[in-house]
Amino acid sequence: MTQKPPERIEREMFEIRSQMEPDAKDLAKHVQPQVVAEQVKGKVRQRVQDTTERAKTNLRARGQELVDSAKRQANLARKAGENRDTGPFTDAVRSDPRPMVLLAVVLTLLLLLTRKIAGGGRDQD
Repeated sequence: MTQKPPERIEREMFEIRSQMEPDAKDLAKHVQPQVVAEQVKGKVRQRVQDTTERAKTNLRARGQELVDSAKRQANLARKAGENRDTGPFTDAVRSDPRPMVLLAVVLTLLLLLTRKIAGGGRDQD
């Protein structure tokens, strides 16, 4: 194996450094704290927007499911009163209790507000 003369090695090293210099400068620009901070801010902002959109979509879908279930249960409750058969209504509430729970919470809040407004909620001395 023959050795390269030192001048040739130095020339090759110079050429390699010359080729790497623009890449190194470009890399230095990309790793500056301000640049990295802006990139992170942009990515975080995008992920927050994506997550918010997914949450809105899920909330709309679940809200619509709840409304549909409440309508179905209201219709079944009306029919149960007419037909004197509570079976279908009971089954509907068992399969999805959310509308009845929501109704119970709303009625409880209304009762508490009514008592407070009417003076029934005063502290006793």
